[in-house]
Amino acid sequence: MDLLWKLLISNAAIAGGLFVIVLLIRRWIKNPALLHMLLLLVLIKLITPAVWQPQIALLSHGPGSVVSPVEKAPVTDGTGLLAENESNTNTKLNAFNSLRKRMQETSKGSSPATTTETVSNTSTAETSIEIPVSTPAWYLRLAAAFTARGWTWATSLFLIWALGTVICCFIAALRIFRFQRLLKLARPASAALQHRAGVLGTHIGLKSAPQVVLLPGAISPLLWAFCCRAQIILPERLLAELNEAERDTLLLHELAHYRRGDHWVRLIELVTTALYWWYPVVWWVRREIRLTEEACCDAWVIQTEPDKRRAYAEVLVKATGFVSQTQRIPVATGMGSAWILEQRLTSIMCDTLQHQISRRGKFLLATIALLLLSLAPLPGTSQAETKVAEKPDQLPSVEEILNGYRDNIQCLLPLEMTYRITAQENMNCITRDRLNLQVLRDIQKADRSEIMIDGKIMSEEQLQLTVAHSFTQQEMFLESQLTPEAVRKRLGETVLDQRYFWTDGRAFHQRRPYQLRQKNTTLEQRPVWPAENLNQHYNEIELISWSDQNQPPLRRWYGKKRNHQLPQGEIGNELKQIPNLKTSAPLGLQEYQWAEELPEYSLDACLTKPPHRYRVVGREKRDGRPLILVEYLNEPHAQSPEKRWRMRAWIDPAQGFLPLRIEWGYVDQENQLARGLSQHAEVLQVKQVDGCYYPTRIRFQEYTTGTPKKQEQSSQTNEIKIFTKNLKDFPAPPTVPGRSTTWEVLDIHPHQQITPEALALQFPEGTVYENRIDGRTYIIGNEQPLPEPPEPPEMVHLFTQAPPLQVAEWMDGNQRNLKDFRGKVVVLLFLDDTFLKFDFAKLPPEMEQYFVEAQKMLLRLHQKYANKEIVFLEIYPPDSSKAKIREFHQYLGFETLAAIDQRQGEGGATNMKYHGAQVAPTCFMLSRKGRIVFSPEIIDSIMMEEHFQHAARKLSISLDELEKLPKDEATRQSLRVMEYMIREQIDKVLAIQ
Repeated sequence: MDLLWKLLISNAAIAGGLFVIVLLIRRWIKNPALLHMLLLLVLIKLITPAVWQPQIALLSHGPGSVVSPVEKAPVTDGTGLLAENESNTNTKLNAFNSLRKRMQETSKGSSPATTTETVSNTSTAETSIEIPVSTPAWYLRLAAAFTARGWTWATSLFLIWALGTVICCFIAALRIFRFQRLLKLARPASAALQHRAGVLGTHIGLKSAPQVVLLPGAISPLLWAFCCRAQIILPERLLAELNEAERDTLLLHELAHYRRGDHWVRLIELVTTALYWWYPVVWWVRREIRLTEEACCDAWVIQTEPDKRRAYAEVLVKATGFVSQTQRIPVATGMGSAWILEQRLTSIMCDTLQHQISRRGKFLLATIALLLLSLAPLPGTSQAETKVAEKPDQLPSVEEILNGYRDNIQCLLPLEMTYRITAQENMNCITRDRLNLQVLRDIQKADRSEIMIDGKIMSEEQLQLTVAHSFTQQEMFLESQLTPEAVRKRLGETVLDQRYFWTDGRAFHQRRPYQLRQKNTTLEQRPVWPAENLNQHYNEIELISWSDQNQPPLRRWYGKKRNHQLPQGEIGNELKQIPNLKTSAPLGLQEYQWAEELPEYSLDACLTKPPHRYRVVGREKRDGRPLILVEYLNEPHAQSPEKRWRMRAWIDPAQGFLPLRIEWGYVDQENQLARGLSQHAEVLQVKQVDGCYYPTRIRFQEYTTGTPKKQEQSSQTNEIKIFTKNLKDFPAPPTVPGRSTTWEVLDIHPHQQITPEALALQFPEGTVYENRIDGRTYIIGNEQPLPEPPEPPEMVHLFTQAPPLQVAEWMDGNQRNLKDFRGKVVVLLFLDDTFLKFDFAKLPPEMEQYFVEAQKMLLRLHQKYANKEIVFLEIYPPDSSKAKIREFHQYLGFETLAAIDQRQGEGGATNMKYHGAQVAPTCFMLSRKGRIVFSPEIIDSIMMEEHFQHAARKLSISLDELEKLPKDEATRQSLRVMEYMIREQIDKVLAIQ
């Protein structure tokens, strides 16, 4: 591809220069035939493959300069991190040196001798084009968009060029097709006219004349020879208006085109235009060629029939006036355009025209053709640079490194192993969480103008709602992570994942337990056939198998489910349907066509990108090993376009080209780390297996935001700015090491064939599974899909305006609506008729204690908020008994506003508006402005559990001890926690102004 680009550009440059020369000397060229051949040489040059390709050194080094065979490796400290005074000389190149490096890179594809370290240093279009400090932001954003898709500028230009070529070919094919349909209406000319064409052809040296056909309609006389025998096409009506002399000159003109071979020139024009549609010279040359062709044909007619000048001039006028508009028929040769008619008539009546080339002209054309058609000078390196590049201590190229890494892994296949991933945090993580927790608490006391999210000041209502819910949830989560017990657990080692994995490079099979503490989970290779073995030997385990023995080949089984209405498995036929095949280390897979991309922080992602993204920086010794430093730059930082994402890997060629250390982080325009590393990985252990190498222990060190410096901690506002990402005019603190994860192989066996029974994964009888091909759900043993589940009900969303009430009757007989409660907080309770069916005087013993404690809790809540701006409003199902409602209120010891809902469908009208489901006990809270600030939408299992733990900590109630208490005491303590949660939520809503 690189060589093709260079040849195209070289041919275009030479052709353009020749065209300029022809334009300058055309006034001295009186022979249109000679001028036509010179112009034709310009088109032929554009599509002629070069035989002689001399290398031309552009902007080569001056005297005394030395080109190093490798770039100097960056200075690092003892830990392998970049030193603060690191200076990358590549980024300090000026514009001319940057251009020189790009031109040196293009010589890589033309000569094997130049595929050296000098070339590999600039092997990527992304890193070889150094961006000066003054580069505009729009260029960086555009370059980032290309980089994110793995594109270079050359790739993008190639796609644009190919698209333009396809469009040009399509337009030409469409016009040819339309003209071919028109030719079906043509009929052969009379025998007399055909005989006359043969006689005239003999006069100009033709052995046989093309066939003459007549066509109805307003069309210009033309010569047509595309995919058929040449034909002279004449408009029937125009021919009827001409006398004998005029018909002879018209036929002579078209026969001259045929005698000259102009129909072959049309094919050359078609090819060059399709390839060089973007080159203005092509379009100018085409126009000039048509002009010279008409002049040459005029000369043939005048010299053959000199006494018919006037008749020929009248034919041109009539033919031009006969056609109303310019016709664009590819590969057809017509009578010429109307705008040069006056010039042609003057030449016909007054000048002596020539249509042949003299011997001197033919010699001149032959010399130019020999010199230019076989020449294509290519930009390259100077001889001095080539000699330096041929030194024996050259570094391997990017392609050699990537191929070596891939081949080393591939030679271990099929590979079987069991691995696990563990995580451990340090005090930097704890300190950062404590800082975030303090900031969350300070935000609730801060002035609204100090809090900005993504550069925008929050509105008062948005702030109150966010503080009441979003920040509260974050606060509860951080509190749960900072308890002494949680801190001890975080500082210890935790198992995150454990898997058995087998692959032959295409098919794979993996097993992963859902719950890592399951004692009866086996991960080693074991047949799962017959299918009943899944339920007998595996509990809470996920198996994924991709094999041609499965039909469809993708099979996934999730494990036992208590509720068999939930899917237990899925089948599919595309690798991208697997969403969680992620790993931190290489697994030998040849293709990565998953639903999700590989994580950025992994060995597979590090050395599986396109070669043009990388460049070889130099050599460096680490722990006594000579390693090769490779890097690539990715897209710029989202908030700071001048920053780019960089990966650096220290490769060991002696150990299968494995990276022994990898660093990730954002760098500025000078290739310096902007704020420290984001993550780094170290290969702690490499195992040699059958002559190949595999990393069996890798530690991934994550980095977190460090504590700001003392001068940056001077105010609470600065801390809030960090937390809310208002980074304008505020330098972010540097990163510090945070959590670390370790990927470790527990057992590995290369060249291990898995049993076909294990790959042919079948589901047990009665398994509910999803078919990813048709999107339906099935059950094993039934070929018919299960019915589609009903659409989930639409519940009113948080922070939206509350729908109006539609009640049939209020208990006190008055009429109300939500507008009557503006300025107050409304606790809207939807109750079902379960509470109305109890005989509270005769409660069962197992329920009496619970109801007594619940009644006390509700009474305390009512008394606490009775005199505050809060309204408790109960909505009962349609047709509820008023007497039962009063009995329920009497049992509680207080009365609240209550209403009976209107009947609508299976539930009440108000009930359906709020949560679209059948009547169920639910609670909504409305702010003073009538917006929903609390609803069942936010009470999911995880959030409720965190909220419950938070309330228990506030009340100093141990949840572990709660399980050991007697039932009555456990009920009382649980209701205390629930009461605290309700009161805390109501207080937060009351605080919203």
